[in-house]
Amino acid sequence: MIKLIYGPKGFGKTKIIMDDINAAAKDAKGNIVFITDKPVCSVSINLNVRCVYTDEYGISSVEALKGFIMGLVAGNSDIEGIYVDGILRIADCKLTDLEELFIAIKKVEGVKFELTVSAEKSELPKFMLEYV
Repeated sequence: MIKLIYGPKGFGKTKIIMDDINAAAKDAKGNIVFITDKPVCSVSINLNVRCVYTDEYGISSVEALKGFIMGLVAGNSDIEGIYVDGILRIADCKLTDLEELFIAIKKVEGVKFELTVSAEKSELPKFMLEYV
């Protein structure tokens, strides 16, 4: 399952995804992973959530992010949810460049994906609209 949180910069997408992460962590029997490029985990995230800062792993493209996510899933069958905040910043790309990533994560069974993107609904490509 994929959920997309969208809106303009300053809309509050990070707060929304962090609330969703904390809610998921309360009931999780497996692992919850939060991927971001901003050091926000230490203050507002449940201590059981695995926070990953993309800068520490040199992730700066769609291909690198896709490989990183697939590696996480392959290496840990207990992951219940992967949350990515600021996917355009992390992957340093345009919205249309994310289609391959969405195709790949849609095939992953048993893991909920939630992603934030700074864009208006009218700007979202067709392949993203089913996840809003």
